[in-house]
Amino acid sequence: MNDTKRGFGVFAGLQTRLLLIIILGAVIFSIAAGLFAYHLGEKRGISTSQATLTDLAQAVEKTVAIGAFASDSVLLAEVVNGLARNSLVALVQVESADGDILAQNPQAEPRALNNLDTTRNTYVKQVLYSPFDEKEIVGFLLIYAHQDQIAKVAKQEALTLAWMMVGQTALVAILIYAVVAALVSRPITRLAEQLRIMSPGTSERLETPSLHRGDEIGILINSANELLDSNTVALTRERELRHEIELMESQYRQIFDSSSAGIFVLDQNGLLINSNPTVSKVVGMSLSGMQQLKHDNFIERVFGQPDKVRAMVQESIRTGETVSGDLELVQKGDVRRWVHCLISVHAGPSVTDTLRAITTEGVMYDITERKSVETAVRYQADHDALTGLNNRASSHAIIERFLEECRTNATAVSVMCIDLDGFKQINDRYGHEAGDKVLIECALRMKNAVRRSTDLVGRLGGDEFVVALRDIGPSDDALTIVADSIMASVCAPIVLKDGTKVHVGASIGIACAPIHSLDRVTLLDMADASMYKVKRTGKNTYAMAYPKIL
Repeated sequence: MNDTKRGFGVFAGLQTRLLLIIILGAVIFSIAAGLFAYHLGEKRGISTSQATLTDLAQAVEKTVAIGAFASDSVLLAEVVNGLARNSLVALVQVESADGDILAQNPQAEPRALNNLDTTRNTYVKQVLYSPFDEKEIVGFLLIYAHQDQIAKVAKQEALTLAWMMVGQTALVAILIYAVVAALVSRPITRLAEQLRIMSPGTSERLETPSLHRGDEIGILINSANELLDSNTVALTRERELRHEIELMESQYRQIFDSSSAGIFVLDQNGLLINSNPTVSKVVGMSLSGMQQLKHDNFIERVFGQPDKVRAMVQESIRTGETVSGDLELVQKGDVRRWVHCLISVHAGPSVTDTLRAITTEGVMYDITERKSVETAVRYQADHDALTGLNNRASSHAIIERFLEECRTNATAVSVMCIDLDGFKQINDRYGHEAGDKVLIECALRMKNAVRRSTDLVGRLGGDEFVVALRDIGPSDDALTIVADSIMASVCAPIVLKDGTKVHVGASIGIACAPIHSLDRVTLLDMADASMYKVKRTGKNTYAMAYPKIL
């Protein structure tokens, strides 16, 4: 109520602000008009004075010309004194053609005339011609005006014109204010007051005065009535939704609060309607964060693969049955978290006579520990326990996959069979612990030499290793670069635990698909044969399977 009253304060009302704007505009306009009128009056005063002086000079021109021609000082004095009696005239003087002063008023020394500023004073200079020869100049008549008198006349004219314009501006401003107040501000004020006293959801509506049925005020009133109708509908809808939510909460509250499984309910847009405390624990989110999911997409925020969850929802809609699956949650930190989730989609209570609300109900169980065990078992099954490289079985499976891509996409695959030279002597001389150290170090150096995570570095057993390079053929420079890098890194000294430095070499046989074969067994046999050929012919190098493709 206080805010509403302040809205109709002295300077807050539209009508008051309109009046202030009109007054301010009138004042500014009046000042500008007054300055313009003063300037115009001054120009008019100067112009009128100039014209008066010109008329005076022309009236006595002939007489003064005769006096100047005859050098009749008496005649010139009478004419000069007669002109000087005019209130507009400040000084009159007659000069000869040579510049000598023949007469002036008041009688002053010639140097007194130096005080006159011809750039500021209004004056007339009339040429005097001989009465007997119109081409002969006998002198000049100069009449100077009173500047103070001219300024006085200009000021009077400016003030008169300024007051007229101020009065006219004030009348126009009053008229504009009265019209706008009657046609705009007062109807709006009455409309605002009617809206203020209306209660939310009321059936009352604003009446449109007959005067405003076809104008903008009428449109504003009709729009306000439409808004009131929409507000009533919205309030009714809100009450219905609140009732539905209360029914749902009473139905599931006991289950939510007591279940050891995480239970959540989503609307058709994926927003969280409700959940039990277990969900917060499983997904690792605070209760306030769970509340935020009522305004954000639950599936996107919680699950690491939201598309898979949406596919489960669509499957439940299609079959009308519950769909289950293991789902990864959004990762927090270094721990990957998993849940086993059951999802079912149901039609809830009727929203209207023909529309029923669709809800997605989910139940989740934390299976992170089980998944960790499964991952560890799978890793152990696929990797060599000593070096951490892929073992023989998983290496063969990966090569099969590479070859399938080669057949499908017409790409290339290069396979290297690697055998360590001199490893048996180190193992026999320094023991198995030293041999294990050499195998681990060589495996690490091979991985660093290969670099790309999409390629394969595996251990087939003992001191035999395999490398498979995707999208690299026999003519690619990358093949020889990788082979040279493996040779250089493996042949570098290896420091044992006691500080002893040992050296091993490497014999490498290479075969490429599809040039040599697209069959895994054949491809590995050809690479293996090339590797044994290297061992027989000198070791510590690499060779391509026959025929060698350049």
